Amino acid sequence: MIKLFDLELDFDMTSPTDVMRYRDARDKAEKLAEVITYPDNPDALGYLDNYVAALNAELKVFGDFVDDVFGDGVANKLLGSNPSLTKMLDVNDEMEKAIGQSGKDFDLKMRKYTPNRAARRANK
Repeated sequence: MIKLFDLELDFDMTSPTDVMRYRDARDKAEKLAEVITYPDNPDALGYLDNYVAALNAELKVFGDFVDDVFGDGVANKLLGSNPSLTKMLDVNDEMEKAIGQSGKDFDLKMRKYTPNRAARRANK
């Protein structure tokens, strides 16, 4: 279980199924994001429309990634009704922090079992 902002999500970095789902979603998102391009000439005809299209494409890729990893509708809960790249980066930062913390929590839990039980008893 990890917590993103005020939302608790069923995700465990020690579950092979969850890790593989994360990896597959990440690979899919990276592939889709490769083709997104932002216009570079603000004076060009259609610049604003092309810029908005790129923003929407990037937000869709990220939203699909979040939903693929954590379940349908989670991206909407995290990004809200008016998503932006700023919110997307905030969610991404929070996700990295939460997943990193779950790894640290697991390491602490594992220390109770290392060294093995017989070695711990011998130290008493």
